[in-house]
Amino acid sequence: AQPGVRWVSMAVLAGSAQPIAAMADYQWDVRPHAAWGAQLLAGAGPVAAGVRWWRGSTTQALGLAGSEDPTVRTASVELLARAQVTKWRSVQLFGIASGGRLAITYQPDHLTIDTGGAPIQVALPPLHEWVVGAGLALQVPLASRWAVALETERRMYALDTAHRIGNSVTFARETFGDWDTRVSVSRAWDW
Repeated sequence: AQPGVRWVSMAVLAGSAQPIAAMADYQWDVRPHAAWGAQLLAGAGPVAAGVRWWRGSTTQALGLAGSEDPTVRTASVELLARAQVTKWRSVQLFGIASGGRLAITYQPDHLTIDTGGAPIQVALPPLHEWVVGAGLALQVPLASRWAVALETERRMYALDTAHRIGNSVTFARETFGDWDTRVSVSRAWDW
């Protein structure tokens, strides 16, 4: 984008999300897993702001006989800001900052645990937390206002936790997050 030129772009996103290693303490599968989304940006020259929707999933191993390990789905809606850091020929490097709301849901969201007597019903309610992130994007223009970008971002959010230490349970609020790597294909229009 040229300085002073106003534009808007729409993009589809595909890539992977990887929960940080600390999530393994809660039996989350912390290997990279598929993620996808979309984003809408509006800008003037090399600076832009917009909104992004991003979704992924992993599993949480419960280790309970007769109970299915739930799928953990994450979905976020975030506001983002993007600014060009440098440019080499037609390749642009952008800094990205984002913030919004994250929803964590489970499927199934109810479990029945067989105790040998009356079964215990356990609900896994959705969690809603604030999420913030920062990252970098390399973008290359294609023909006719199309562009492709490779982005990497570190996002952070807080969750309430419970740990058994000896005969007591300790409750805390801990910071977690994920690493996101995505490819975006976008189309821009001047306005």
